[in-house]
Amino acid sequence: MSFRTMLKTPLIVGCWQLDDRSWKAHSEDHIARAIDIYMAMGVSTFDTADTYGRSEQLLGRSLQGRTSQVLTKAAFFEEVPTPRQIRHRVELSRRSLKRDKLDGLQLQWRNPQLDMSGTLDTFAELVSDGKIDQFGVTNFTLPMLKQAMTRAPVTFHQVQYSLIDRRVENGMQAFCLDHDIALLAYGPLAGGFLSKRFNGVARPTPEPDHARSFYYSNMIKAHGGWGKVQTLLKTLSEVAQRYDKSTAQVALNWVAGQPGVEGVIVGLTLTREQIQQNATALDWAMSASDRHLLSEASSTLFTQPGDIYSHEQR
Repeated sequence: MSFRTMLKTPLIVGCWQLDDRSWKAHSEDHIARAIDIYMAMGVSTFDTADTYGRSEQLLGRSLQGRTSQVLTKAAFFEEVPTPRQIRHRVELSRRSLKRDKLDGLQLQWRNPQLDMSGTLDTFAELVSDGKIDQFGVTNFTLPMLKQAMTRAPVTFHQVQYSLIDRRVENGMQAFCLDHDIALLAYGPLAGGFLSKRFNGVARPTPEPDHARSFYYSNMIKAHGGWGKVQTLLKTLSEVAQRYDKSTAQVALNWVAGQPGVEGVIVGLTLTREQIQQNATALDWAMSASDRHLLSEASSTLFTQPGDIYSHEQR
């Protein structure tokens, strides 16, 4: 089964937000209620990681016995793990998520100077052993992805992709299309900056418990700055009015329509209205002319420096 046929829903709920070490803490009851709303609206695919604090455990309890899908990650940043350490991590994720096998697991690896061949061999064995259904990677540069493919059955790649950050188009997108590797787009709203809330805001207020402040603001700075985001928001608003949609829905729809993108990851929210807007963001068709208008506005406004995750690694 390919990743494309395995993926249950093109909209994926990102669950980094469940890590209360970095984000505002919410009660488990409120989180479970939000997950119930997503499921009722037909969104049943979730994305997490073994480094997202309590996220795997919360999803495991909330989704137990329900028809759903969870993609998780195993993150190794500064050292090469042993096969035993890898298998232990995978077993912990499986137990936390209460799954017989992992629906999808992505290797997150930040240091391209380290040899990951043995790590990839172990993950290939775990796929062969039936412990992992689909294997993917996260934020791999093109050379890293090419190496990974020689050692393990890579079927999907999670990368940042939005109207602001289009570095995936600097070679990665075409390569993945040629090799039948599905793209999963995270950050399609730049942490929520590409929404009506920020239209006309001269300078966003720092929010220490939201990724807008400690991740996406730096991304925006690297690609051209806040003033250009305001110009883009005006264009997004104009397009949104033509379809009676929200600014965020248009931004999500644009990303979902890009070549090779099979899933769009939007951060979990507890707000019913926002859940409903996100859940229906991909259920309508944008005209080719409006899609081109947004692409041109993006290309004119923002620079696209380097490969995937290039400036984040500095």
